[in-house]
Amino acid sequence: MFDQFYQQASDQLKLSFLNTILEQDEQLKEQFINFYLKPKDKQLVLTVSDPDDFILASKDLIVEALETIVFNEPDWANYLPRHNGYIPDYEAMEHMAEDEIGRIIGLHIAEVERYCSIKHFDLAFLYMISIYKACLEAEIEDDYGSVPDPLQTMLQEFENHLQSCLPIFKAIQIPEDQLFTIATVLFDQHTELDAKDSHFLLFFEACLYSLIHSGSEASILLDVIEGKNKATHLSWLYTELHRKTGGIESYEKAALNYYQSSGHVALDLLDLYKSTDSNKFRDIAKKLWINGLFRHECAEMYFEVLNPNEDPNLYLEVTLYLIKMNFSKKYYKIIKELMTEDDRMIFLKSLQNDHPAYITALCMEGKYGEAHKHALHHTNRWNIIETMTPCLEHDPEQAIVTLAQKVEELLLDERGRNFYARVATILKIAKDIPAIQNQTEVLINRIVYANGLLSALKGELRVAGVI
Repeated sequence: MFDQFYQQASDQLKLSFLNTILEQDEQLKEQFINFYLKPKDKQLVLTVSDPDDFILASKDLIVEALETIVFNEPDWANYLPRHNGYIPDYEAMEHMAEDEIGRIIGLHIAEVERYCSIKHFDLAFLYMISIYKACLEAEIEDDYGSVPDPLQTMLQEFENHLQSCLPIFKAIQIPEDQLFTIATVLFDQHTELDAKDSHFLLFFEACLYSLIHSGSEASILLDVIEGKNKATHLSWLYTELHRKTGGIESYEKAALNYYQSSGHVALDLLDLYKSTDSNKFRDIAKKLWINGLFRHECAEMYFEVLNPNEDPNLYLEVTLYLIKMNFSKKYYKIIKELMTEDDRMIFLKSLQNDHPAYITALCMEGKYGEAHKHALHHTNRWNIIETMTPCLEHDPEQAIVTLAQKVEELLLDERGRNFYARVATILKIAKDIPAIQNQTEVLINRIVYANGLLSALKGELRVAGVI
């Protein structure tokens, strides 16, 4: 009876029955997941009989093309400057050299794209391996040192071109046996390098990830990574594949094993915890900070997410790190709360050569006299806005006196629209402060009268809305 009814039943009815019993039986759900994730027996399916020969032959061809570049005879007639203004000869020669390297590599990236267009995806990756190895081997003739680091330049140009391939990889639906083949050959090539080159697999990490469109594809690649013991070399890809195959729990478990080896993984894990578990966020952040890992990448996130009351020492260290990289009033405000005055005065001395930062900090400490004195001695045509703005904001009555002295002093010797525009900007800032509006108007009139022949100055004052 069963066979008869089952044969007669439609596929839609069978699928409906399967969904019903799966919803009712947790054990069957687990069996389905295990079946889904079970690695399939795969065989290498290659377009060429010997991938090593293909890579070697292609690599030699690319090396030959790269080594034909002669930087000792720059083509000045066809040189196109990258920006306006004066460009020294050595910089122009470096640009020409980089462009020529990029052009040669671009021609071979076009071959990668051609292989994709005819669905020889394995050859596309084999050819990319050839390009990488060619960059390592090519010896470029450059007697003038046009390219300070030829290897780094070649690899950088290659990486730039790889970015153009990502949309192509994302758009293709690669057969599972080809995916297995690509990953296996790629990892075997890495093993042949004796894992000495830590950058090799990272060059292809984004390309591999862009090929993954489903959980089954992720499972295949994950199985190859684990089978070849490459998780430590591709920790971000490894954790993202776990996310695709097992969800957040599987991703979290993998990320906790690898977040200290990859800044990308660390940032992703911290991003997860900042909205789900503040205690885990703090524990991960503290461990990374103590070990000196990824401070540049993560410091701003720590500042925004951590609670200074829960671990003030850590928060102060993070803030000091950030303020040394880029002074900000929001950072110094925290320093005022977490450091003693004596310690702050010691720290202030470290800012003395960063004149805008030092003046701003002095103003925030209420030391207006020292701030004005420093501004008077260290304000110039380039920093006048940055040094005088904090003085105007905190102590406008005295600041307008200092500003008047500096502007009139600088106008005696300095010229140029850029300088005039900065003068106009700082005068506009002063004019918008009610407490010194009248004094500023007097100063503006005096400047215009004393510099009546400087039409460019008047023009910039008009543009700023000062006159």
